[in-house]
Amino acid sequence: MKQHGRTTFISAYGLLALGLIGCGSAEDAFAPVEGEPVATSQAALTAGEQAALTTANTSASCTPLGNFYWEIGDGTGPVYAIPRGGGVTATTVMPIASASKWLYAGAYVQSRGYANLTPDEKKRLNFTSGYVDERRTLCGDAGTTVSECYGPAYKDVSYRLLQNGRFFYDGGHMQKLALDDIGARKGTGLLSVMDWLNNKLGTTLPESDSDVAVAGGFSASAAQYRVFLTKLINDQYVLSSLLTVDAVPAWPGGPGVSSTPWSGGEAYYGLGHWIEGEVRNGAWTVTGHSSPGAFGFYPWVNAARTQYMVLARNRQLFGDEEGEKSRACAQAIRKAYGLGVPQP
Repeated sequence: MKQHGRTTFISAYGLLALGLIGCGSAEDAFAPVEGEPVATSQAALTAGEQAALTTANTSASCTPLGNFYWEIGDGTGPVYAIPRGGGVTATTVMPIASASKWLYAGAYVQSRGYANLTPDEKKRLNFTSGYVDERRTLCGDAGTTVSECYGPAYKDVSYRLLQNGRFFYDGGHMQKLALDDIGARKGTGLLSVMDWLNNKLGTTLPESDSDVAVAGGFSASAAQYRVFLTKLINDQYVLSSLLTVDAVPAWPGGPGVSSTPWSGGEAYYGLGHWIEGEVRNGAWTVTGHSSPGAFGFYPWVNAARTQYMVLARNRQLFGDEEGEKSRACAQAIRKAYGLGVPQP
């Protein structure tokens, strides 16, 4: 982790001695970020790093989550990175569910240019277009195209007139957009969805058959998603300076909100991502941007675009919104890191 001109890492040995990690071998306990050395002592930890580490391992928001990897970084890459427990590292590839939405929106805006977006395109990106996925079947069969994913055999996206102009959190908006934009592309092979997306974003995300479900079918590791977040911070995308444009209310009971999974108070939805905030001095203030995935993968960038965070985990439990749980844990870790005080 880079901090004040130095690079420090927590060793697996030090964590085992403190009893801070779960079961698994010392090798599983910590996978260093590629190209970085591993320290042999915790002595170099700052107060913020120690508070974040303690919070990740003991906070009521984090202890139920099982094993996960998390990192906090800036425009140059990771500053502080470590797994909790074994089996999940920076390079563990997993399904990221709705964390796909931010990637697809970034690639779409990159390919079109914001000035060229039509009102309908913007509504499909902020989920007010009226298009809703009538089925939850993932388009994971080999050879499936985006157009086939849109059709009745899989996601069966339909238009609901009464939902046009209202926020309805659903992948159907983006699936309709992809149908019109990259309908012939497939999950793997020549002219795949990921081939198109990686070209637009400068990423190296892996291909999978489910990639044709652009709002929730991608896979990635924390290290692969990190590339997108650092480029976003470094103003390398059209979307970089547009994280608050076309935002609509997205919290339960908010004006014009029909359906939302959000549970963290007032929040908005921009172009393919959530806009998080909190009340400061009596006014709601933007604190960051995120795209939680239903299985627990959580990417985040702060409002100033100077810091990012990834919390990577994969728990596929029916009926549980693991993304919201990861968001709450990540928020506690970030608060501890910023204040230097462990969070309960």
